[in-house]
Amino acid sequence: MKLLTTTNRNGSAMEKKALLNAGAEYRRGWWREVIARRDTQNRVPNFDELEPTAPPLVENGPNSAYAVSWRIRVAASWAWRFLAIVAALGLILYGITKVSIVFIPLAIALLLTLLLEPMHLRLQKWHIPKTLSAIISLLVGVGLVVAMIWIATSQLAHGAPALLVKAGGGFDKALAWLSDGPLKLDQEQIEKYIHELTAQITAFATKYSSSIASSALSVTSSVASVVTTILISLFCLFFFLKDGRQIWIWLIRMLPVPAREPVHEAAIRGWTTLNGYIRAQAVVALVDSVFISIGAAVLGAGSMTIPLALLIFIGAFIPIVGAVTTGAIAVLILLLDKGFMAAVIMLIVILAVQQIESNVLHPMLMSSAVNLHPLAVLLGVTAGTFLAGIIGALLVVPVIAFFNTVVLYLTGHDSMPELSTRHDRIGGAPGTVHAQVAASYIGGSKKDTAKVMATQERSRQQSTAATASPAKDPTEKAGDTAVADGSATDSATPAGSEKS
Repeated sequence: MKLLTTTNRNGSAMEKKALLNAGAEYRRGWWREVIARRDTQNRVPNFDELEPTAPPLVENGPNSAYAVSWRIRVAASWAWRFLAIVAALGLILYGITKVSIVFIPLAIALLLTLLLEPMHLRLQKWHIPKTLSAIISLLVGVGLVVAMIWIATSQLAHGAPALLVKAGGGFDKALAWLSDGPLKLDQEQIEKYIHELTAQITAFATKYSSSIASSALSVTSSVASVVTTILISLFCLFFFLKDGRQIWIWLIRMLPVPAREPVHEAAIRGWTTLNGYIRAQAVVALVDSVFISIGAAVLGAGSMTIPLALLIFIGAFIPIVGAVTTGAIAVLILLLDKGFMAAVIMLIVILAVQQIESNVLHPMLMSSAVNLHPLAVLLGVTAGTFLAGIIGALLVVPVIAFFNTVVLYLTGHDSMPELSTRHDRIGGAPGTVHAQVAASYIGGSKKDTAKVMATQERSRQQSTAATASPAKDPTEKAGDTAVADGSATDSATPAGSEKS
């Protein structure tokens, strides 16, 4: 009996082992089929395998499209989609040029907001009301600009007559060099050329007098448009300083709920990029203007030193083109005022400063703010100048830098991962955009905002804890909830009460 029991037991064990082996073999075979099928699906086929089988060709019939090669049809599909994208971009640019009276002041106000925002936030930390701090920041910024323009124009008006006299003397010296120098031109021939040039200028002015008059009218209208642009920019600047956060939350509120947080995070990174670009460019412009103006003062520029410094400071905000233009003006002024050798020395000083800027300052300051290739900058400045003149040249690089950062983030490439954990960043703490939107519906007071953001943060932490860990006993869960409530309230209240 005992032997029979042992035999049955061994037989059952053997049968069980055989069944297990059969099951394992079945699973192995099934996985082999799955892997083979996956390899077949993931394999990149050849063009000949992808090309569809064409039915019998009937000339001028319904199947005549198959007479065109499949590769040509794919190229045509790419071509018309590319043309559609180019047409859409062209329409957008055309629309921007048509509403430039609104778009340009808006862009200028945004850039000025970046410059004045640190002062505005500092005044708020000193417990100055938001409206009053915005007014003070605006007045200080406008006062600095007006003071620079007044100093430059007064110095220019003081030194321009003497510069014109020296320019006339330089012109006489040039004529004397043409007659007495290596060219040995006849004095009568030189005077004849000058007389012919004067006659051509007079004839041109007489022929196109109507065009000149219309140009004068267009200059008048341009002055009016400049005044309008300045007023709109100042108006927008005040409200960007005072209600910038509320305006942005109102824009975010119009988006679908799933798109709010990605767009908000992308905009924070774009704004940080703009902030870094403007501050770095201001430092570079200040260094350029200081050192080049010192060189001009040493060479004897006199009253033209301060206008040159301001001109170089403004021109430094236009990459590549601005430095070349302002440098040429500085060399020309020294050429007219002090002669050829002074102009050559001024050119050497400008080139030395530009080399230090390009090889030391620019990489050190711009590497963390903007990551744009010089070719993209040059093409962007050229296109911006063609579309919107000097204003386009000023604005195009910040716009390209902003959209570069935004598009990179939306496509999964975060160039600023440290912003995902900073609670003192621009735009509020991470994960609070939905609470800010909810608070904007209930009046936007500090108390209500803190309450809504604490509730949103508490529910988010509870849902995260419920999905990340298994269920605990009721007492432990209640304790964890209480801790989460306290931490959520502590962390959300500063973000909710953060000023815009």
